[in-house]
Amino acid sequence: MFKKYQMSFLLFGLMIFFMIITMLFIYKNMTYILEINLLSINTCEFSFSMIFDKVSFMFVTIVMMISSSVFLFSCDYMKEDIYFYRFMWILLSFVLSMCFLIFSGSLLFMLVGWDGLGITSFALIIYYQSKDSLIAGFHTMLINRIGDVFIVVSFFLFVFMGHFYYYPMCSTALTLMTILSVASLTKSAQYPFSSWLPAAMAAPTPVSALVHSSTLVTAGIFLIIRLSMVIPMTKELSNMLLLLGAITCLLGGTAAIYEFDLKKIIALSTLSQLGLMVFTLGMGLTNITLFHLFMHALFKALLFLAAGSVLMMSFGVQDMRFLGGISNSAPFSIIIFNISGFCLMGVPFLSAFYSKHMILEKMMFSSMNILSLIMISFATIMTAMYTTRMMKSLVWGKPIIKLIMKNSESIYFSMIMLSFFAIISGKYVWSLENWFLECAFIPNYLGIMINFFMLMGILLGLIMSVNNSYIWSTMFFLTPFYINSGKLLNPLLKNMYFLDYGWLESFSKIDLISKISSNFSNLLFSWPIFMNSFFRSFIILMVIFIYVMSY
Repeated sequence: MFKKYQMSFLLFGLMIFFMIITMLFIYKNMTYILEINLLSINTCEFSFSMIFDKVSFMFVTIVMMISSSVFLFSCDYMKEDIYFYRFMWILLSFVLSMCFLIFSGSLLFMLVGWDGLGITSFALIIYYQSKDSLIAGFHTMLINRIGDVFIVVSFFLFVFMGHFYYYPMCSTALTLMTILSVASLTKSAQYPFSSWLPAAMAAPTPVSALVHSSTLVTAGIFLIIRLSMVIPMTKELSNMLLLLGAITCLLGGTAAIYEFDLKKIIALSTLSQLGLMVFTLGMGLTNITLFHLFMHALFKALLFLAAGSVLMMSFGVQDMRFLGGISNSAPFSIIIFNISGFCLMGVPFLSAFYSKHMILEKMMFSSMNILSLIMISFATIMTAMYTTRMMKSLVWGKPIIKLIMKNSESIYFSMIMLSFFAIISGKYVWSLENWFLECAFIPNYLGIMINFFMLMGILLGLIMSVNNSYIWSTMFFLTPFYINSGKLLNPLLKNMYFLDYGWLESFSKIDLISKISSNFSNLLFSWPIFMNSFFRSFIILMVIFIYVMSY
């Protein structure tokens, strides 16, 4: 009976262990770097590096905290799946890949976590093997491969530097930081790479709770944080992050207003909060970005688990127009849902209040372009608006379908544990680590204006009624652009047909002796005849081998 809970108990035990280690590293302010040189070619060292400091241990504690709750939730949510244990092992691989990325200090070790996240996320998104999930999986993989291209380009710059570790790194490696930052933007779904995040909702709800809270989408943000801790950002890179973060925040918030799919609204809220984090990085506030990343991870996982419990009772119905009156059918689930919704809006004294309000106050305090400031201000109103609209629809909406109460104790316990941390973690983490403290001296009317943004969004969410919009649901046609990009590349792929079936591919059935004895010149130079590709590849490899051995 308890076999299926083993992974959840293991992750909970690791959370306790890492929490103790985190307290020790914070108290003594220690940083350890484990570096192993794998090989050295001339002056370039290929190294395997891991970073053990308070930042990595705090983050991995949050990951273990959320993962233990999600795994406990999955034990009941996926219990009828015939491939239950396969799903749990893929999900565990997903979490371990994120842990590798958190502790990585070199490019080679970072790629283990980076591509591990990409492979396992693809397997989890297409898990249901429907047409929508397959489209969403390839959509996500396509955009993540764009980021991988920038990672590969950074290899050449690391070779020029003579090493493959990025913590620490030379302060003059500004071009390298820009390339890695652009790669991180694809992983964190920033504009114009935003469309894969709502599409990833095709995955099971426990996967969404991990993807949108502490794992896949935060990988890019965390990489930029790591880089900015050792290299100051250039003004051009900061302005780019400010603008793209503000656009993403406003785009996600506005698109959520016109949606009726419960999971997609929560996904778009993640997009909006990621834009706010990138915007904060553009202001140079690395510490506040990391603080908000932690708080967002906790309440967003809680929000997905609460939504998942509602979906279990409604037999998978995600349209909010059919999910009214939940407060009467499932009062506990709606209480948890309201707590996480209030955290999302930044209601005072909940976890996100301490990070989100500080970001807005520092925004009013800093000097930046007025366009980014206006977009973030409107996005703050939109956040309160769509959250209020979502809560109003679930609590006070007219019940259309009958909900069946079938949630078990594991569902409730996972939500109770996360709700506890979502309420107290803001004040606790803020007082535990002085690095997260910031001061902002702004006039009184600006402080009132920040609170007015939230109140205006709540009022608009209560009184406004909107219809679905194709423009906003596709995020200004980003989704069809990426999905149909294969049609644009089709003419190019046709022209590469002979290249693919010439030198690049081999065949298994070949009589090398007869080929050598007849028409040697035609065999070697007749390109692109498919049947000769294996022999040509063999000859080329032999020439390269003889050339290398001659040195």
